[in-house]
Amino acid sequence: MTGQPADPRAVRSRAALVAAMTALLDEVDLEQISITQVVRAAGVTRPTFYQHFTDLAQLASDAAIARLDAEFSRHDDVRVADRVPQSSSLEAWLSALEPIVHELLEHLAEHGDFYRRVFNGPSTRQLIDAGVGLLARRILQHSPLGAAVAEPQAEETRDKIAIISGGIVWLICTWLATDLTGRDSIAAMTKRISLQLVTLSLAGRAATVREPTSPTP
Repeated sequence: MTGQPADPRAVRSRAALVAAMTALLDEVDLEQISITQVVRAAGVTRPTFYQHFTDLAQLASDAAIARLDAEFSRHDDVRVADRVPQSSSLEAWLSALEPIVHELLEHLAEHGDFYRRVFNGPSTRQLIDAGVGLLARRILQHSPLGAAVAEPQAEETRDKIAIISGGIVWLICTWLATDLTGRDSIAAMTKRISLQLVTLSLAGRAATVREPTSPTP
């Protein structure tokens, strides 16, 4: 029945399973992990595992999304309105976004083995779908882009943000498979992703994404 509070025991057991899978994936590939290992590490029973997840792939995907969401949430104590730049120039918007993107990429690189193991496992499609949904929500609800975009609840706007989010997730998946140097360094990728977020998200707001032009004589 909707509207009922979640069972605290179920919340705790699910969180324990997610934490156990996260710790295991920090060390080994998903193919080397068994349900027995997970439930033992989580301190729950096998039936409890199946109350929450259909298989290890689903748990791995949920663990990755939970870790990403926790990283995003570190920035939630800053009001969205305070992140919106006062200037409408491209440089101002990039300056507002690049620190956030840089921290996210640093997190992904720091836990690169974990994310690569999930992305390369059987839960890839599920993880990508969930990742796109998470990023789209974060853009609309917690980023300066969401505060600036016109009609955030409009279907066209939400479709645009979903498309942008899908492209960013694909870029990140591809990026994690590189050596993270040169054109694929954290600094370089920060600029690439930030530029795409600004120019594509706010394409309809020309003053925001274009350099000011000299007045016509």
